[in-house]
Amino acid sequence: MALMLLLILIQVVGVTALAIYLCIQYPPFIIEFILIDIIVLLIVINRKGNADLKLPWVLIILILPIFGMLIYVFFGNHGLKPRYRRIIRQINNSNKQYFPLDTDDMKRLEKEKGEYSTPFLFLAHALNQTSTYGNRVTYYKSGEEWFPYFIERLKAAKEFIFLEFFIIDRGKEWTQMHDVLAKKAKEGVEVRLIYDDIGCAGLLHSVYPNQLRKEGIKCFRFNPFIPLLSGVFNNRDHRKIAIIDHQEAYTGGMNLADEYANDIVRFGYWKDAMIKVEGPAIDGFINMFLNTYDLCSDHLSEYSKYLGYPYQRYKEDALVTPFGDGPAPFINQNSGEATFINMIENAKERVYICTPYFIPTESLKSAILRAGYRGIDIRILVPGIPDKKAVYKMAVTYFKELLDAGIKVYTYNEGFNHEKAVVVDGKLAFIGTINMDYRSLVHHFECGAIFMDDNAVKEVENDLIDCYEHSELVDERKTKLSAMSSLMCAIMNIFAQLL
Repeated sequence: MALMLLLILIQVVGVTALAIYLCIQYPPFIIEFILIDIIVLLIVINRKGNADLKLPWVLIILILPIFGMLIYVFFGNHGLKPRYRRIIRQINNSNKQYFPLDTDDMKRLEKEKGEYSTPFLFLAHALNQTSTYGNRVTYYKSGEEWFPYFIERLKAAKEFIFLEFFIIDRGKEWTQMHDVLAKKAKEGVEVRLIYDDIGCAGLLHSVYPNQLRKEGIKCFRFNPFIPLLSGVFNNRDHRKIAIIDHQEAYTGGMNLADEYANDIVRFGYWKDAMIKVEGPAIDGFINMFLNTYDLCSDHLSEYSKYLGYPYQRYKEDALVTPFGDGPAPFINQNSGEATFINMIENAKERVYICTPYFIPTESLKSAILRAGYRGIDIRILVPGIPDKKAVYKMAVTYFKELLDAGIKVYTYNEGFNHEKAVVVDGKLAFIGTINMDYRSLVHHFECGAIFMDDNAVKEVENDLIDCYEHSELVDERKTKLSAMSSLMCAIMNIFAQLL
């Protein structure tokens, strides 16, 4: 990662130096650059999309005219490569028939219109993501619980295994999985794997997918990093999805690395979670995976082979909506941010939140504060041993506002909480990959699921309560930073939207 950033910095400095040289040697270039600067500024102000992204670009361009304009031209491309846009259009034409909004489950949801239906209806109408009843949700509150179980389930696969993860690290857990996947591929099971190229920088060599393909594992890197000046490389695949046959789908915060199973210790105890979904909601996970896989492979999958399966309906009758998030036109709404806001605004009594990074968008922060001021019991858990100290200090700058609104903030004393969870009134829950920061809410490709299920939701809530009991409640003293840290955070806060 450091090498990549260094290469980009070298290019930025080189291009800027060339521009300054031209202005000094050929004064007419100054007028031309000023005109271009004005045009770029107008483009930034009038560009559609997240308003939070505009202010830092405007400041950069005004304060550093030549440098700022060049940085925007190269890094302001928040979106997808043209090749990806073409594939997205093909995908949308091929799979929309499998997610009609006039199903019996959607009619039931529309008819009942319960207190907590808003997030489900938003995802249905904004993303065409169908909600389904008849599912069963199982919650795994630690890597020690999930990894051994999941590896055994991989061994039982008969038709296909789909895996999409941000990080894969060749330690104990991945070695076991790799052996199983290679064996399954030899048995004729279709094995597909996606991992993020920057997420695995320094962990996997660029030729690793070729090695896996020789073993029958269809592996691709997401958005392979090329040291060119482009904001496209800021859009990473942060998703965690695993699907085995049409029997089960998984999502949550865990990557395929040993610290997630607490086989090794990095920042104290690593608190994370996954959920297993069984039932008709699996189609939503399959669709998300195939969408990303097709982007990476540049080949359109046969969606009819995987979608529309006659799933078993479970007595638990859980209402589940899997959903993805990412830059337009992959996703045309900030679905993660909107889902969190809808959940919080529908709360009647309490909202429990677990997030490793808390640098919320203005809209999300406002929703949390409004709920606090109207008397909702809101508790937010952040790491007691952060993996990124600068990011933690950024979170601290929000603590006083939260405390003033009656919101309780906890730091997890056992170690690092990497889990991403939201529970509303013990009735509605979210588990997925979306952190409450700009990277997840704006830049990354993300995923998750919202669900209503008495047992599973209660398990998530009880687990968060247990985490709060093993954490330290933040008071006024914990909201103060040193003068140097405050200055650093003030500067970082201006550009947090771009990071």
